[in-house]
Amino acid sequence: MKQIVTIFFLSLFFFVCNGQTRNIDYSNTIKKQAEMMSQLLLKKDFISFCKYTYPKIIDMMGGKQKMVEVMENGTKEMQSSGVEFLHVTIGEPSKIITIRNELQCTVPQTIEMKVPNGRLISKSTLIAISIDNGKNWYFVDTSGKDIETMKKGLPNLSGELIIPEKTQPTFYKE
Repeated sequence: MKQIVTIFFLSLFFFVCNGQTRNIDYSNTIKKQAEMMSQLLLKKDFISFCKYTYPKIIDMMGGKQKMVEVMENGTKEMQSSGVEFLHVTIGEPSKIITIRNELQCTVPQTIEMKVPNGRLISKSTLIAISIDNGKNWYFVDTSGKDIETMKKGLPNLSGELIIPEKTQPTFYKE
């Protein structure tokens, strides 16, 4: 009997430790891929950036080429107004939620932009989605929208995702 109890607790310990390792691996992978996406944005490599964009968003934009065109035009317009992305910092992913065949979570990001007469620091939230059990992650910028608004365009999103309320950007005069 004592051996059975010992085996039970060892099995339970292994199961718990294994589950925790998987979450750590997801967090590291999510953060690394979100940082790669951010670097591609800063480099204006919009073709490669699409690799990290949730496919339904690309479809909603009219396809990959159309999305690249929109991003290129938007960047040109920003630059002509004296606005430029300087730095993006990715925070720690939230708890992973499994819904249907997807893994989902939220990821905070901080964007620093050069603007006329200074810098602007803006905090926002990404939704990270994996359709291959956490190997690859796609990202959707919530643009300050709540989960119910996001679900109108992406009905497969979990209602358990918590998107913090949008905050006003902070301006630093230079």
